[in-house]
Amino acid sequence: MSERKRMNLRVLPHVMDYIDDYREQHDITYNGQALEKIIQEHEAWKIEDRSNRAIMNMAAEQFRQVFDAELKKLQLGVNNADRNTQILIELMNGMLMNEDHLITTSNMESQPVSIAKDEIKERIAHQRQKKMDWEESRKAKQTEGGV
Repeated sequence: MSERKRMNLRVLPHVMDYIDDYREQHDITYNGQALEKIIQEHEAWKIEDRSNRAIMNMAAEQFRQVFDAELKKLQLGVNNADRNTQILIELMNGMLMNEDHLITTSNMESQPVSIAKDEIKERIAHQRQKKMDWEESRKAKQTEGGV
């Protein structure tokens, strides 16, 4: 057994009650031994708590990876639907503006559809560039603010 050092303590009544209850529950004779056991349990709890947090962080990361992939798929589907909706709006606009020149067939893409698709591609590319510029400026601001 390791060498013990004497210590006189003043504690609040509820702390003393806790130590007494612990001593009785664990059949310990001395308050010092009870306090040692309480501290050992606390140290073990801290280690277990860190371990649990590490496990939770790993699970959260796996959860994020799984859902990021699924959300990406969903986002791509929504983007495709949005693109098609924009094309339809362009076609409707073309029909309303010039009804005589709208050609549609089930076998061949008409010129208005091709024009509408090109227009939407340009819009999307422009929006993507704006987003990339915004993200770049945000990162630059974060770097300046962090330094």
